[in-house]
Amino acid sequence: MAFESLSNDEISAAIGEMIPSLGVKEEEPFEPLSALILRKDLCGCGQEIASRLGLPVRILLSYVPKDFRPGDGVRFQTSGMSRTDKDGRGIDAITAQVFIPQSLPMFGTSKLQGYPIEVRVSEDCQLYPETFVAIMAHELSHVLLRSLCHPMRESEFYTDLVPILLGFRDVVKVGRKVVQRSTTESGNTTYTTTYGYLKDSQFDFAYRHVTEIVEDHRNKKRHLLATGGKLQRKLKTASRRLAAFRDHFAYLDKHPPKKMKPEHAQRVVQLHAQDYGSEWEGGITAVKKRIEAAEKFATPIKHYTSSAVMGLNNHRKALESATNQLNEVTEAIVGGERVLRRYVGFIYRLRRALP
Repeated sequence: MAFESLSNDEISAAIGEMIPSLGVKEEEPFEPLSALILRKDLCGCGQEIASRLGLPVRILLSYVPKDFRPGDGVRFQTSGMSRTDKDGRGIDAITAQVFIPQSLPMFGTSKLQGYPIEVRVSEDCQLYPETFVAIMAHELSHVLLRSLCHPMRESEFYTDLVPILLGFRDVVKVGRKVVQRSTTESGNTTYTTTYGYLKDSQFDFAYRHVTEIVEDHRNKKRHLLATGGKLQRKLKTASRRLAAFRDHFAYLDKHPPKKMKPEHAQRVVQLHAQDYGSEWEGGITAVKKRIEAAEKFATPIKHYTSSAVMGLNNHRKALESATNQLNEVTEAIVGGERVLRRYVGFIYRLRRALP
Protein backbone atom coordinates (compact mmCIF):
# COMPACT_ATOMS: atom_id res chain seq x y z
CA MET A 1 0.00 0.00 0.00
CA ALA A 2 1.29 3.45 -0.94
CA PHE A 3 0.83 5.22 2.38
CA GLU A 4 1.59 8.66 0.96
CA SER A 5 -1.38 8.47 -1.43
CA LEU A 6 -4.02 7.61 1.18
CA SER A 7 -6.90 10.08 1.16
CA ASN A 8 -8.87 11.25 4.19
CA ASP A 9 -11.82 9.18 2.99
CA GLU A 10 -9.65 6.06 2.90
CA ILE A 11 -8.29 6.75 6.37
CA SER A 12 -11.82 7.35 7.66
CA ALA A 13 -13.00 4.10 6.06
CA ALA A 14 -10.11 2.18 7.64
CA ILE A 15 -10.95 3.61 11.06
CA GLY A 16 -14.57 2.61 10.53
CA GLU A 17 -13.47 -0.93 9.67
CA MET A 18 -11.43 -1.27 12.85
CA ILE A 19 -13.85 0.19 15.39
CA PRO A 20 -16.22 -2.85 15.48
CA SER A 21 -13.37 -5.11 16.61
CA LEU A 22 -11.31 -2.62 18.66
CA GLY A 23 -13.63 0.16 19.75
CA VAL A 24 -12.20 3.56 20.71
CA LYS A 25 -10.77 4.74 24.04
CA GLU A 26 -10.52 7.98 25.90
CA GLU A 27 -6.96 9.28 26.09
CA GLU A 28 -4.80 7.45 28.61
CA PRO A 29 -2.55 9.53 30.93
CA PHE A 30 1.11 9.58 29.95
CA GLU A 31 2.51 10.43 33.40
CA PRO A 32 2.48 6.87 34.83
CA LEU A 33 4.36 5.62 31.76
CA SER A 34 6.83 8.49 31.99
CA ALA A 35 7.46 7.69 35.65
CA LEU A 36 8.31 4.08 34.78
CA ILE A 37 10.71 5.21 32.06
CA LEU A 38 12.42 7.68 34.40
CA ARG A 39 12.99 4.79 36.82
CA LYS A 40 14.38 2.85 33.83
CA ASP A 41 11.67 0.26 34.30
CA LEU A 42 11.12 -0.18 30.56
CA CYS A 43 9.76 -3.68 31.06
CA GLY A 44 7.12 -2.33 33.42
CA CYS A 45 6.34 0.43 30.94
CA GLY A 46 5.94 -2.12 28.15
CA GLN A 47 3.71 -4.21 30.39
CA GLU A 48 1.50 -1.19 31.09
CA ILE A 49 1.29 -0.35 27.37
CA ALA A 50 0.23 -3.93 26.64
CA SER A 51 -2.39 -3.74 29.37
CA ARG A 52 -3.81 -0.51 27.97
CA LEU A 53 -4.09 -2.16 24.56
CA GLY A 54 -6.05 -4.97 26.19
CA LEU A 55 -3.27 -7.53 25.83
CA PRO A 56 -2.95 -9.82 28.88
CA VAL A 57 0.51 -10.95 27.78
CA ARG A 58 3.78 -10.97 29.74
CA ILE A 59 6.51 -8.71 28.35
CA LEU A 60 10.07 -10.10 28.27
CA LEU A 61 12.37 -7.19 27.52
CA SER A 62 15.98 -7.17 26.44
CA TYR A 63 18.27 -4.49 25.06
CA VAL A 64 19.61 -4.18 21.54
CA PRO A 65 23.27 -3.15 21.18
CA LYS A 66 23.96 -0.13 19.02
CA ASP A 67 25.48 -2.24 16.27
CA PHE A 68 22.45 -4.57 16.12
CA ARG A 69 21.04 -5.34 12.68
CA PRO A 70 17.58 -6.84 12.11
CA GLY A 71 17.87 -10.58 11.55
CA ASP A 72 20.85 -11.13 13.87
CA GLY A 73 19.88 -14.52 15.23
CA VAL A 74 16.19 -13.77 15.89
CA ARG A 75 13.45 -13.11 13.40
CA PHE A 76 11.31 -10.18 14.52
CA GLN A 77 7.94 -9.02 13.25
CA THR A 78 8.97 -5.50 12.25
CA SER A 79 12.01 -3.33 11.82
CA GLY A 80 12.83 0.13 10.59
CA MET A 81 9.85 2.10 11.87
CA SER A 82 11.51 5.46 11.39
CA ARG A 83 11.04 7.83 8.50
CA THR A 84 13.21 10.85 7.89
CA ASP A 85 12.57 14.41 6.86
CA LYS A 86 12.18 15.48 3.24
CA ASP A 87 15.96 15.51 2.82
CA GLY A 88 16.26 11.94 4.05
CA ARG A 89 18.18 12.97 7.14
CA GLY A 90 17.55 11.98 10.72
CA ILE A 91 19.07 10.78 13.96
CA ASP A 92 19.82 7.12 14.59
CA ALA A 93 16.52 5.32 14.85
CA ILE A 94 15.21 4.14 18.20
CA THR A 95 14.74 0.40 17.91
CA ALA A 96 11.82 -1.50 19.40
CA GLN A 97 11.12 -4.93 17.96
CA VAL A 98 8.63 -7.56 18.96
CA PHE A 99 8.89 -11.25 18.18
CA ILE A 100 5.47 -12.71 17.34
CA PRO A 101 5.39 -16.52 17.25
CA GLN A 102 3.19 -18.22 14.70
CA SER A 103 1.60 -20.07 17.63
CA LEU A 104 0.34 -16.84 19.27
CA PRO A 105 -2.96 -17.71 21.02
CA MET A 106 -6.18 -16.05 19.93
CA PHE A 107 -7.43 -12.97 21.74
CA GLY A 108 -9.86 -13.80 24.53
CA THR A 109 -8.55 -17.29 25.15
CA SER A 110 -7.03 -18.38 28.45
CA LYS A 111 -3.79 -19.30 26.68
CA LEU A 112 -3.09 -15.63 25.93
CA GLN A 113 -3.10 -14.81 29.66
CA GLY A 114 0.53 -14.28 30.64
CA TYR A 115 1.77 -15.47 27.24
CA PRO A 116 5.43 -14.37 26.91
CA ILE A 117 6.15 -11.74 24.26
CA GLU A 118 9.81 -10.97 23.56
CA VAL A 119 10.65 -7.31 23.07
CA ARG A 120 14.01 -5.81 22.18
CA VAL A 121 14.67 -2.10 22.59
CA SER A 122 17.67 0.09 21.96
CA GLU A 123 19.83 0.99 24.93
CA ASP A 124 19.19 4.73 24.67
CA CYS A 125 15.42 4.63 24.13
CA GLN A 126 14.66 6.18 27.54
CA LEU A 127 16.10 9.45 26.24
CA TYR A 128 12.86 9.96 24.31
CA PRO A 129 9.99 8.72 26.54
CA GLU A 130 7.10 9.70 24.27
CA THR A 131 8.83 8.16 21.27
CA PHE A 132 9.53 4.94 23.15
CA VAL A 133 5.85 4.69 24.15
CA ALA A 134 4.68 5.48 20.61
CA ILE A 135 6.92 2.81 19.09
CA MET A 136 6.10 0.20 21.72
CA ALA A 137 2.39 0.86 21.25
CA HIS A 138 2.83 0.34 17.50
CA GLU A 139 4.81 -2.87 17.92
CA LEU A 140 2.41 -4.34 20.46
CA SER A 141 -0.47 -3.39 18.17
CA HIS A 142 0.97 -5.96 15.76
CA VAL A 143 0.52 -8.54 18.53
CA LEU A 144 -3.04 -7.38 19.18
CA LEU A 145 -4.08 -7.56 15.53
CA ARG A 146 -2.40 -10.94 15.12
CA SER A 147 -4.17 -12.33 18.20
CA LEU A 148 -7.47 -11.03 16.83
CA CYS A 149 -6.78 -12.68 13.46
CA HIS A 150 -7.65 -9.28 12.01
CA PRO A 151 -7.76 -9.34 8.19
CA MET A 152 -5.38 -6.33 8.07
CA ARG A 153 -2.96 -7.65 10.69
CA GLU A 154 -0.01 -7.45 8.27
CA SER A 155 -0.69 -3.83 7.32
CA GLU A 156 1.62 -1.22 8.86
CA PHE A 157 -1.00 1.42 8.04
CA TYR A 158 -3.72 -0.31 10.02
CA THR A 159 -1.25 -1.04 12.80
CA ASP A 160 -0.41 2.67 12.94
CA LEU A 161 -4.10 3.39 13.57
CA VAL A 162 -4.46 1.04 16.56
CA PRO A 163 -2.71 3.29 19.16
CA ILE A 164 -4.71 6.25 17.85
CA LEU A 165 -7.92 4.31 18.47
CA LEU A 166 -6.91 2.90 21.84
CA GLY A 167 -5.97 5.94 23.91
CA PHE A 168 -2.42 6.80 22.80
CA ARG A 169 -3.32 9.69 20.48
CA ASP A 170 -1.59 12.47 22.41
CA VAL A 171 1.60 10.58 23.23
CA VAL A 172 1.93 9.39 19.62
CA LYS A 173 1.37 12.94 18.40
CA VAL A 174 4.34 14.07 20.46
CA GLY A 175 6.50 10.98 20.18
CA ARG A 176 6.22 10.31 16.46
CA LYS A 177 8.82 13.01 15.79
CA VAL A 178 12.27 13.36 17.29
CA VAL A 179 14.22 16.52 16.59
CA GLN A 180 17.98 16.73 17.05
CA ARG A 181 19.80 20.03 16.83
CA SER A 182 23.53 20.47 16.42
CA THR A 183 25.76 23.51 16.29
CA THR A 184 28.93 23.67 14.22
CA GLU A 185 31.18 26.39 12.90
CA SER A 186 28.97 26.63 9.82
CA GLY A 187 25.80 27.21 11.85
CA ASN A 188 22.87 25.41 13.46
CA THR A 189 21.45 22.25 11.94
CA THR A 190 18.17 20.50 12.75
CA TYR A 191 17.51 16.84 11.97
CA THR A 192 14.04 15.36 12.27
CA THR A 193 13.10 11.69 12.41
CA THR A 194 9.46 10.70 12.00
CA TYR A 195 8.25 7.36 13.33
CA GLY A 196 5.30 5.56 11.81
CA TYR A 197 3.91 5.23 8.33
CA LEU A 198 1.50 8.15 8.12
CA LYS A 199 2.37 11.57 6.77
CA ASP A 200 1.76 14.49 9.10
CA SER A 201 -1.46 15.49 7.33
CA GLN A 202 -2.71 11.90 7.43
CA PHE A 203 -1.90 11.50 11.10
CA ASP A 204 -3.54 14.83 11.93
CA PHE A 205 -6.73 13.77 10.15
CA ALA A 206 -6.81 10.38 11.90
CA TYR A 207 -6.15 12.10 15.25
CA ARG A 208 -9.01 14.58 14.75
CA HIS A 209 -11.40 11.98 13.38
CA VAL A 210 -10.92 9.52 16.24
CA THR A 211 -11.03 12.32 18.82
CA GLU A 212 -14.41 13.41 17.44
CA ILE A 213 -15.73 9.85 17.68
CA VAL A 214 -14.50 9.50 21.26
CA GLU A 215 -15.95 12.87 22.23
CA ASP A 216 -19.32 11.92 20.75
CA HIS A 217 -19.43 8.75 22.87
CA ARG A 218 -18.20 10.62 25.93
CA ASN A 219 -20.96 13.21 25.51
CA LYS A 220 -23.51 10.40 25.40
CA LYS A 221 -22.06 9.03 28.63
CA ARG A 222 -22.16 12.49 30.23
CA HIS A 223 -25.75 12.96 29.09
CA LEU A 224 -26.72 9.60 30.58
CA LEU A 225 -25.13 10.46 33.93
CA ALA A 226 -26.71 13.93 33.87
CA THR A 227 -30.10 12.35 33.22
CA GLY A 228 -29.51 10.08 36.19
CA GLY A 229 -28.67 13.11 38.33
CA LYS A 230 -31.91 14.87 37.33
CA LEU A 231 -33.87 11.73 38.10
CA GLN A 232 -32.21 11.52 41.53
CA ARG A 233 -33.50 15.01 42.31
CA LYS A 234 -36.97 14.06 41.09
CA LEU A 235 -36.82 10.94 43.26
CA LYS A 236 -36.20 13.06 46.34
CA THR A 237 -39.21 15.22 45.50
CA ALA A 238 -41.40 12.16 44.91
CA SER A 239 -40.21 10.59 48.18
CA ARG A 240 -41.01 13.78 50.12
CA ARG A 241 -44.49 13.97 48.60
CA LEU A 242 -45.09 10.27 49.35
CA ALA A 243 -44.05 10.83 52.98
CA ALA A 244 -46.47 13.76 53.19
CA PHE A 245 -49.24 11.66 51.67
CA ARG A 246 -48.73 8.89 54.22
CA ASP A 247 -48.62 11.34 57.14
CA HIS A 248 -51.82 13.01 56.01
CA PHE A 249 -53.45 9.65 55.45
CA ALA A 250 -52.54 8.52 58.96
CA TYR A 251 -53.79 11.83 60.38
CA LEU A 252 -57.21 11.46 58.70
CA ASP A 253 -57.52 7.91 59.97
CA LYS A 254 -57.15 9.26 63.49
CA HIS A 255 -59.11 12.48 62.88
CA PRO A 256 -61.89 11.75 60.37
CA PRO A 257 -63.38 14.98 59.01
CA LYS A 258 -67.03 15.72 59.78
CA LYS A 259 -67.70 16.86 56.25
CA MET A 260 -66.04 15.89 52.97
CA LYS A 261 -66.92 16.48 49.33
CA PRO A 262 -68.44 13.38 47.77
CA GLU A 263 -65.72 13.10 45.14
CA HIS A 264 -63.04 13.45 47.81
CA ALA A 265 -64.74 10.86 50.01
CA GLN A 266 -64.84 8.48 47.06
CA ARG A 267 -61.15 9.08 46.43
CA VAL A 268 -60.27 8.37 50.06
CA VAL A 269 -62.26 5.15 49.88
CA GLN A 270 -60.26 4.17 46.77
CA LEU A 271 -57.01 4.95 48.54
CA HIS A 272 -58.09 2.75 51.45
CA ALA A 273 -59.23 -0.07 49.21
CA GLN A 274 -55.91 -0.30 47.41
CA ASP A 275 -52.53 0.32 48.99
CA TYR A 276 -51.48 3.06 46.59
CA GLY A 277 -48.69 4.11 48.92
CA SER A 278 -46.92 0.76 48.50
CA GLU A 279 -47.56 0.80 44.78
CA TRP A 280 -46.03 4.26 44.43
CA GLU A 281 -43.12 3.30 46.65
CA GLY A 282 -42.50 0.29 44.42
CA GLY A 283 -42.40 2.59 41.40
CA ILE A 284 -39.92 4.89 43.13
CA THR A 285 -37.72 1.92 44.09
CA ALA A 286 -37.76 0.63 40.50
CA VAL A 287 -36.65 4.02 39.18
CA LYS A 288 -33.89 4.20 41.80
CA LYS A 289 -32.56 0.81 40.71
CA ARG A 290 -32.51 1.91 37.08
CA ILE A 291 -30.52 5.00 37.99
CA GLU A 292 -28.04 2.98 40.03
CA ALA A 293 -27.62 0.45 37.21
CA ALA A 294 -27.01 3.19 34.65
CA GLU A 295 -24.46 5.00 36.83
CA LYS A 296 -22.66 1.76 37.71
CA PHE A 297 -22.41 0.88 34.03
CA ALA A 298 -21.51 4.28 32.58
CA THR A 299 -19.18 5.83 35.17
CA PRO A 300 -16.13 3.59 34.63
CA ILE A 301 -16.42 3.42 30.83
CA LYS A 302 -13.41 4.78 28.97
CA HIS A 303 -13.24 2.13 26.26
CA TYR A 304 -16.16 2.43 23.88
CA THR A 305 -16.57 -1.00 22.36
CA SER A 306 -19.67 -2.03 20.42
CA SER A 307 -21.14 -3.61 23.56
CA ALA A 308 -20.33 -0.51 25.66
CA VAL A 309 -22.02 1.82 23.16
CA MET A 310 -25.03 -0.52 23.00
CA GLY A 311 -25.17 -0.55 26.78
CA LEU A 312 -25.14 3.26 26.94
CA ASN A 313 -28.02 3.40 24.46
CA ASN A 314 -30.00 0.77 26.38
CA HIS A 315 -29.52 2.59 29.68
CA ARG A 316 -30.48 5.88 28.04
CA LYS A 317 -33.76 4.34 26.88
CA ALA A 318 -34.28 2.81 30.33
CA LEU A 319 -33.85 6.20 32.02
CA GLU A 320 -36.19 7.84 29.53
CA SER A 321 -38.79 5.24 30.42
CA ALA A 322 -38.02 5.70 34.12
CA THR A 323 -38.50 9.46 33.77
CA ASN A 324 -41.97 8.95 32.34
CA GLN A 325 -42.76 6.39 35.03
CA LEU A 326 -41.60 8.69 37.82
CA ASN A 327 -43.55 11.63 36.40
CA GLU A 328 -46.72 9.52 36.45
CA VAL A 329 -46.08 8.29 40.00
CA THR A 330 -45.28 11.80 41.25
CA GLU A 331 -48.39 13.21 39.61
CA ALA A 332 -50.53 10.53 41.25
CA ILE A 333 -48.91 11.11 44.66
CA VAL A 334 -49.38 14.87 44.42
CA GLY A 335 -53.03 14.44 43.39
CA GLY A 336 -53.75 12.15 46.34
CA GLU A 337 -51.81 14.29 48.80
CA ARG A 338 -53.67 17.46 47.73
CA VAL A 339 -57.01 15.81 48.37
CA LEU A 340 -55.96 14.69 51.86
CA ARG A 341 -54.31 17.99 52.74
CA ARG A 342 -57.69 19.79 52.48
CA TYR A 343 -58.84 17.93 55.56
CA VAL A 344 -55.68 18.03 57.62
CA GLY A 345 -55.58 20.56 60.43
CA PHE A 346 -53.54 23.73 59.87
CA ILE A 347 -51.60 23.32 63.11
CA TYR A 348 -50.58 19.76 62.12
CA ARG A 349 -49.41 20.92 58.69
CA LEU A 350 -47.45 23.75 60.27
CA ARG A 351 -45.73 21.45 62.75
CA ARG A 352 -44.93 18.98 59.99
CA ALA A 353 -43.32 21.71 57.89
CA LEU A 354 -40.95 22.68 60.72
CA PRO A 355 -37.47 21.06 60.64
